[in-house]
Amino acid sequence: MYRARRWLTHNWSLKIVSLFLATLLWAAVSTEATSEIGLEVPLEYRNIPSRLEITGDVTNMVEVRLRGSPNVLKDVTAKDVSTTIDLSKMRIGEKIVALSPQNVDAPFGAEVIRVNPSSVRFTLERTLSKTVPIVPSLVGQPADGYEVNRVLLVPNAVEVEGPESRLNSLDSIATIPIRLDRRQSSFEQTTDLDVPDPQIRLQRIAPVNVKIEILPKR
Repeated sequence: MYRARRWLTHNWSLKIVSLFLATLLWAAVSTEATSEIGLEVPLEYRNIPSRLEITGDVTNMVEVRLRGSPNVLKDVTAKDVSTTIDLSKMRIGEKIVALSPQNVDAPFGAEVIRVNPSSVRFTLERTLSKTVPIVPSLVGQPADGYEVNRVLLVPNAVEVEGPESRLNSLDSIATIPIRLDRRQSSFEQTTDLDVPDPQIRLQRIAPVNVKIEILPKR
């Protein structure tokens, strides 16, 4: 009892001052105002399995709502926040994935309130490749009394890659339009391919050499 009483009474004024300051600090922290902000951040799809790819109307941006003290949030930008989905264990098919604060990495002191949209929908498809013929796209007509006798393409086929559903409906790829402009003689030019679908990729990007033989009508 004596030691306890002595501890309480020793430097009692200093202890009272310390207790008073601690109380003020606690009151300041507990009553500190909070703010909330919304940021548009990219949605990252991580660990996509090999030879699979995402198709459909893919969500690329989400809104993340953050709450915290004004001093913390005033310096937070979209570059400081990341939202991710792990696809490593997903299989082929249509997916609906819920988004929650667990998908968000935010700076210390910023609390993630919600993510909008709360879920995203996409499809995982196999990535296939195949070779399709190249067809010339001719615009206009040769001069009167002349006709196109034949068209030679080098190369005459190209290997493409893309989602299975897109490649199944692809039978050929056309060149960009080649104008005949009422020509009376054969000509040769290089041209590019008009890929009909942005999800279809050319395995070899190179111009196509086109030789068009124009002769008098027989």
